[in-house]
Amino acid sequence: MIKHKHRRIGGFSMIELLVAVLVMGIGVLGITGLQVASMQNNREALLRGEAAQMAYTMLDRIRANRQGGAGVVGLAYGGLNIGDAPPNTNDCQANNCSQVQMMAFDQAVWKCSLGSYDADAGCIALRAGNVLPPPNQQPGLPQGDGSISVNGATGVITVTVQWMGSNNQLQVFSLESQG
Repeated sequence: MIKHKHRRIGGFSMIELLVAVLVMGIGVLGITGLQVASMQNNREALLRGEAAQMAYTMLDRIRANRQGGAGVVGLAYGGLNIGDAPPNTNDCQANNCSQVQMMAFDQAVWKCSLGSYDADAGCIALRAGNVLPPPNQQPGLPQGDGSISVNGATGVITVTVQWMGSNNQLQVFSLESQG
């Protein structure tokens, strides 16, 4: 009598295959979560960089005009608060302006660049005069706004930019410099 040995053919069982797919799925979900977090962090870094650039731009405008009082550089620029609309101004790129008019022009251009005042009549006029690009080319920061304060005793200029970050968290960048 001849005995036949039955050999079992090796392979994967359905359970092994399902476990492998589950492990791969968890790995892909983890990588996707890391990618989303990385994109959010990159966006926040971009916005913070824009805020810093806008603060430095305003500080440069103050130093260029040097409109002051009592020997303090930039003193007249102070008092522009968050929530204040851009000042009404002439187009100082197309017209000759005094130092006081240039100060108002600087403040208006800066406030209009921040992002919250796209619908303001003064900002619309500055865009129509090609002083600023249209909002779709330079949108500013999400709900961006800013303030300028000058300490008359020390001459320290503080330029603050705020915007709404991810998860509706208010972000603030503040720059202090001696005038």
